[in-house]
Amino acid sequence: MTDSILHSFDIELTSGALGQTGRGLATVQGRDNLAQAILNRLNTRRGELKTLGHSEYGSRLYLLMGEINNDRTRKLAEFYLRESLAQESRIAQIQSISIEPPSRSADKRDKLIMTLVIQPIDDRAMTLSLEVEL
Repeated sequence: MTDSILHSFDIELTSGALGQTGRGLATVQGRDNLAQAILNRLNTRRGELKTLGHSEYGSRLYLLMGEINNDRTRKLAEFYLRESLAQESRIAQIQSISIEPPSRSADKRDKLIMTLVIQPIDDRAMTLSLEVEL
């Protein structure tokens, strides 16, 4: 593992809430930090942090809201995922992106359910799951 992966840390977020310990805020490090950073990047609208000097941070997945879960939408989602993850310097390779086909289930019909297999620099691959409302 590289020092950047081992020595990176951030405040732990659990379903959007700050993680806490008995002595203050919980932190995440290493692989957990990278996983959290990836999910934060993908769940942030691209350009949302422009006023903070990070105009390219985030993804364009939000542009898919209101779209139908079809081949075109899933291909656009994959493109937006790859575009966003290309900005993360701790990723050596995106090994795979799979997006489930449309579900007949009412609670999943308007969602893109995605699984990413990411190869961090100097570490073993990690699998992340992400759901995006359409």
